[in-house]
Formats: sequence, structure tokens, C-alpha cells
Amino acid sequence: MKILENVSLAQYSTMRLGGNARYFAEVKSNDDLLGSLDFAKNNGLNFHVLGSGSNSIFQDTGFSGLVIAMRTMGAKETEANNELQLTVGAGEIWDDIVKLSTHKGYFDVASLSLIPGTVGAAPVQNIGAYGQQVSDVIDTVRAYDTSKGIFVEISNKDCEFKYRKSRFNTTDKKRFIITSVTMRFCRKNIAPPFYSDITNYLQSHHIDERTITPIQLREAISNIRAVKLPDPADIASCGSFFKNPLVSEAEYSQLSTQFPELKSHKTDDGNLKLYAGQLIELCGLKGFHDQETGMATWKNQALVVVNESAKSTNDLLKFKKIIVTIVQKKFGITLEQEPEIIAV
Repeated sequence: MKILENVSLAQYSTMRLGGNARYFAEVKSNDDLLGSLDFAKNNGLNFHVLGSGSNSIFQDTGFSGLVIAMRTMGAKETEANNELQLTVGAGEIWDDIVKLSTHKGYFDVASLSLIPGTVGAAPVQNIGAYGQQVSDVIDTVRAYDTSKGIFVEISNKDCEFKYRKSRFNTTDKKRFIITSVTMRFCRKNIAPPFYSDITNYLQSHHIDERTITPIQLREAISNIRAVKLPDPADIASCGSFFKNPLVSEAEYSQLSTQFPELKSHKTDDGNLKLYAGQLIELCGLKGFHDQETGMATWKNQALVVVNESAKSTNDLLKFKKIIVTIVQKKFGITLEQEPEIIAV
């Protein structure tokens, strides 16, 4: 493992913004991880753990400590009794795991196809789409506990998963560094109704909802996302930039009286999830291009913010404020961003 100096972080964020990391290390083993943490401790440095950079936005001043890029790889699989168990390194690409599980006949995370990022990052924000969440399949998470100085196994229950949340990005943020995730897949059947996007796609492609296969569902989701969302490899973006807000039934009732077109989805805790993309679109901001900041909302999905010609993270933050302010004024709802702005 090499400790590099003054590394541009824009190349490690899919938004392609941010200054330099004072120090940077790619970690490919537990020994590498321990060595990098020792380096940070011995030099009095803060550290930040990075996956693929699809959920990290660095400030213009960069990061004054050590950025640790998790590249622990490998996948161990066991299949028995109509269940598939996978133990996967944190550095593996999440979509590769979705592909593997669907090709083995499992529906469990088919709806999470084409979500960018690594396996280690997936539990942190409990990634989800179309009614599925990664917490649905996680058995245990293996991580290094920086407060105790040991590697630990954390059960699904102890991860404290909620909508786009876990203990890893709330109560114990930065305490645990995830090195691998063990997942269990068992869902070999799925029944409609599906989300309208999926139903419309299946009907237009003459696919029977009642006999759909995991591979067909993955292909449907992938094609839907490809139309709606830009490929971060081609266009600078972090994907969905805002979280879908949750409101109570009473709040939704009041809002829907004024805005009857508002769509919602009931969550397990009884709240209603609104769609941030629809809120932004109803404000007339879908495909909105701001010449001053060089930022825009995506033409096919208002939830997505893209960097067209921005030169700084400050440009992005100015653009975000424009969107949040307009939505707040119209609906009384304050949108929260999904990607993390990394503190110096």
C-alpha cells in the first residue's frame, strides 16, 4: 500500500468537483486498512472512507487528512435449500451483485439494478428503489470498529436500518469501516402490482407480470433507469441528489387537497413517501439549466442534478439552494440531499 500526496479528489467523485486530498491510499486488504489508520493516527490526521465516489462530494478546499479508498474485493457464495448466501468485499461493484443474484434466479434486489456504488457503501445509506432496499437481504456486516480497535460482525438488526439511513451514517457515523457484507437471497417469486414505471415498461414490451423472471425484471429496471438517469461515466452526476421526503398522513391529506396530482407511497412505519423528483418538476425545474453555476437538473428526471460546466463545489451548493428554496416555498417541504458533502 502506498500513501500518495496531493491527489485530486474530483477524479474520485462522480460529480467531478472538489480540491485535493493531502494524503490518499487505496486499501485492498485488512492489513492495508490497519496500516492506513496507523498512518492517520501517527500523523494526527482525520480520515474519510471512500467507495466509488457516487455518494461523496468534496469541498473546494479538498480534504486535509487521509482519504481511504476501499478496494477490498472478492465474493464467496454458498447455495442450498433455495437460498443463496454471498459474502462480498466492500470494494466490489454493487450492480455486479445484483446481476449475479438475478442470474441465479433470485428477485430480492432486482429492483436495485444499475444503482451506482460499491457493496461497502450500500448499507451505509440503505440504498433502495421500487420498494426494495439492501437491508432486505443483509445478514451481517463485517467492519473495523475504530473506537475499539477490532474487527466486528454486525447483525442486520444492529445495523439499525431505516429509509436511507443506518447507524453507519447517523449515530455511529465514521466509527465503523465496512470491509465486507454477507447477504442472503431467498425470493424466487414476485407478484404484481409493480410500480407504474415497471408495469408500463412490461406492457410495452409484452412481458407478462405474472410470469416475469428475475433477469427480465433486472433488464426492465436497467432500461428504465438508463432512460431516466445519466450514466455518471459520461455525465458528471451523483444520481439521485435529493431524498424522497416522508410526511404523515395528515400532512399528505393537506398537501393533496392543494396539489391533487401528488403521488405517494406508504412506508412500513405508516408515513407517506412523496417523490422529490415530482416536487421539483411541479415547480417547473425539470431540465432547468443555470448558466451562473453551470449546474442543471436532468432532462428526464428532475431528481438528478448534473454538472454541465461547474468549476467548483460552491457552484453546486448555490444550485442546490435554488432548488430547495423554490420547493420549500411551494410545498412547505425542505428537501434533503442524498450525497454527502465531505467535511475538511
